[in-house]
This record gives sequence, C-alpha cells and structure tokens, in this order.
Amino acid sequence: MLYLIVTSLFKLYFKLFFRLKVYGKENIKKGKCLIAPNHTSFFDPPLIAGAWPGTAAFLARKTLFKSPFSSFILNCLNTYPVGGTTDDLSSLKLIGQLLQANQAVFIFPEGSRSKDGTLSTVKSGIGMIAIRNNAPIIPVYIDGTFEVWPRTQRFPSFCGKLACVFGKPIPCEQFEDLPRKKAYDAMAKKTAEAITSLKLWYESGALGSPP
Repeated sequence: MLYLIVTSLFKLYFKLFFRLKVYGKENIKKGKCLIAPNHTSFFDPPLIAGAWPGTAAFLARKTLFKSPFSSFILNCLNTYPVGGTTDDLSSLKLIGQLLQANQAVFIFPEGSRSKDGTLSTVKSGIGMIAIRNNAPIIPVYIDGTFEVWPRTQRFPSFCGKLACVFGKPIPCEQFEDLPRKKAYDAMAKKTAEAITSLKLWYESGALGSPP
C-alpha cells in the first residue's frame, strides 16, 4: 500500500510539473519480467516507478541507503540494496529470486547514467539474467530527464516535459537456438535496438502503438 501511495505521488508530481506522458501500457506484461529503461538522470527511477502500473522491484547500491530519508524512500519503492553491479554473484542471485517469485524487476541495462543523454552500450548481463530466468525484457524509453536533471547538475529544474514509452516485450524463446554467450549478447543487442526504436517512434510524433 505504501509503495502504491508513494508511486502515485511521484506520478502526480511529474504530471503537474513536467507534463509526463506515458505510452505503451498495452505492451506491459503481468508477472515476471525485466523492465529495461535508458538511464540519464536521478529522476529515472521515480519516474518509471510512477509510470509502471502495479508494483515492481528496484536494485540500488548499498551506499544510497545511508541517509535516513533516502533509505525510507527506497524502501517505499520496493528497492533492494546490492553491493555492486548486476554482474556480481549476489546481485544475480537476488534478481533470480525476485523473478522466480513472479516479480517485475527494474534494471538499467547500461549500468550507469549516460554522460551526454545518449544511449550507452547495453551490457550483455541483462540478456544473461533474462535467459537464465526465462524472463522477457520490456524495453523502455524515457525522454526529457537528461534536460531536467543531468548528472552534472546538483538539483533538478522545476519544469520541463517528460515521457515514458513502454515497448513490446522481448521473449527469450527467439534466442533459444543460439549458444548461451551469443544468446546473451543477442538479447542485449535487441534490447538496445528496441530502446532506440522507441526513441525514434516518440520523436516522430508518437503515432499509433509503440513498437
């Protein structure tokens, strides 16, 4: 209940001050999945949490839990502390447990915030996690957060225009004939291509259903 209250407040905040538009809700899959947005700003986690209907799990560095306020917010957002990146064994085990519990899990597939607002290299780790747990990937494109709150800016701006676009799920089955390592790489590449396609769809006028 607290998660839904906090995420609803985030959604209201982004709608009132940043005219948030959410597209592609018809592409959202219930049950276990990996939600894979591009990452350019500290605003990305609360924005995607507010845009996503229902609950999902986040991962965050343990150091972000040091502040009582940030720890409270992170706990409200169903966020789990991890020691490193999604490449370390403890993180992989945790994500696997969350997926096997039929949860949706947010993962930023670039690993860290973009320095210039463009999509960085999508790491093969997300393909490995998806295929090992037979969890589809839902690509997501977030627009506008880099302009509102880039990593070089200490505080966010007070206005702007934001959008969140959910793409069609990428199933693991289409990579099952490939060797494991190639399958991981192929799924990561497909995720990057899907996020880029969503960006082009949005910038072309956001007509019809997102790809």
